[in-house]
Amino acid sequence: MLLILSFYPDGVYIQNSIKMKKLAVFKGKWIFWVGMVFLLPILGGCQDEELPEGEIRLSQIPDNPDYASLPLIGTQWKLIGFVDGRRERLRLAEPTNENSYTIIFLKNGEFSGTTYANGMVGKYEASEIDSSLKILELGLKSFAGEIYDSPIYTESLKNSSDFSLSPKGLVLYYDSQKFMLFQPQ
Repeated sequence: MLLILSFYPDGVYIQNSIKMKKLAVFKGKWIFWVGMVFLLPILGGCQDEELPEGEIRLSQIPDNPDYASLPLIGTQWKLIGFVDGRRERLRLAEPTNENSYTIIFLKNGEFSGTTYANGMVGKYEASEIDSSLKILELGLKSFAGEIYDSPIYTESLKNSSDFSLSPKGLVLYYDSQKFMLFQPQ
């Protein structure tokens, strides 16, 4: 059976297409009910989706305008996490102890820092003109204990291409839409 909806100034009529018999007449507040039918999918889409453990929305990281004016060189930076820019999500670096995942860029083109369990040193090249940053060399003091996010951290550093200083902190891009977010320690 095919139903026909007819809209008239005095109401909405639902008719059976075979016998053209009037099945129902909605008068008065029909606009409200028709509007609700169209709004329900939109309202359902506004619900907050649950994120996996260890992942937060980038908007949950508070802005600090002072971070944008900090110098790249000479500031001790601590990794907060890995950001997927397309999804605007940050996966927190694990574990989150005080001494893990740090880096400081020195004036002489060298850097030092820590992974989860080891110290690291290396050489870099940066330009404030085009915001490029490339890790030229990266060495670990030991390979023992390189677990958790250490391999991802060192690989992402090696693939670094650009940086920016924002109200959220230091952003080191290792892909066009993926970056590591650091804050001053």
